[in-house]
Amino acid sequence: MQSSLREIPLVLFLFLNGKFGEDEQLALEDVFELHARELRWHAICIEGSEVHSRLMLLDKNSVATLPKPPRRNLDWELREVLSREIGRYKVGLVHCCDTDHLGSILPWMMKFPKIPVVVSEGPKVQKRIRHVFQSLFYSRVDALLVPTSTLRKRVAQMRPVLSNKVRVVHPGLDFNIFNPEHFDFKLLRNKWGIDPNNYVVGMIASQEYKKSQSAFIKAAASFLRNEELAKRTKFVIVGFEHEGNEELIELVNQFHLQDFIILAPAEESIPKVLGSLDVYVLPSSKAMFGLQAIESLAMGTPIVCASGPDSSEWTGNSQGGLLMRSGDSFDLQRKLRMMLDDPEQLKIMGQKAVQFARDNYDRGRRTERLREIYERVIRKRETLARI
Repeated sequence: MQSSLREIPLVLFLFLNGKFGEDEQLALEDVFELHARELRWHAICIEGSEVHSRLMLLDKNSVATLPKPPRRNLDWELREVLSREIGRYKVGLVHCCDTDHLGSILPWMMKFPKIPVVVSEGPKVQKRIRHVFQSLFYSRVDALLVPTSTLRKRVAQMRPVLSNKVRVVHPGLDFNIFNPEHFDFKLLRNKWGIDPNNYVVGMIASQEYKKSQSAFIKAAASFLRNEELAKRTKFVIVGFEHEGNEELIELVNQFHLQDFIILAPAEESIPKVLGSLDVYVLPSSKAMFGLQAIESLAMGTPIVCASGPDSSEWTGNSQGGLLMRSGDSFDLQRKLRMMLDDPEQLKIMGQKAVQFARDNYDRGRRTERLREIYERVIRKRETLARI
């Protein structure tokens, strides 16, 4: 039975960039999970954003909006909304779900010294000039949350003033949803027109990273030159939109891959997609956050993952996949051959992948970790206030 979080003072979540990438998706899932465990919360987000739409479905009375993303530094409209929310609802903690607007959050929080500030840092941390200005206010950050141990080291090196405040909070999955035993994967393979005895190598399309799809197609062309492999392997790009991707379609035609690469529409169930594959490919380190990799591992699907600062944590440690050079189609096809040439080893990889995901990325443990951090920083602020 899940314990209640009602004893924690009201938390104000800040979603200020208007985006809906993996960072925002994970933070939004946190809000939903914490809400289900009776955490009292409010949020400030950008009007009309995807985050706004989803929070309104959860509790429209707990959402305040800004008409557009604030300035990165000293935004006065944000100051007014922030002060109003804190004063009206007796906010006990502020959780910033990105670091882009710390220069417009931390200065205003100086007038609320009893309220702790928690910040979530995504994987694309960079040491920008604006952080020189923001470092003046870093004392107002009580905890900086990152998804991997590797990222914690990187953040600590870039921002030494925060090194003792960085906390690792792994992404979390609901294993009632990401459970390979709950799906019949033959159904989706039949929909794609793939023989049940064929291997299926797949990736999920992204308009933002077309180069990674190009590398995937080129790797397929090289891989399929082997007639034996060509007889028993199909490639699929899920969520592919034909409009605007004419160059990729031409690439498929150029290599005569029409019978080997399926350009499939999007599917509602990501777990079903990932579980229907024999190997899942993430060929670009630029697209790396790790959530899709972890989801694939949870569904028992080994991965070929672009080598990046954090990817070894869920690839090498899990023994559920192999690393490749980012964007390198030759290296990708080489790694695919290594995996598909050994069916027994591929099966073992899948088993280890599931176990690794369940041991390290449970949604309930993530929520408990957030609770621990919230309670700790609240107690620390209360102690400082009494001094």
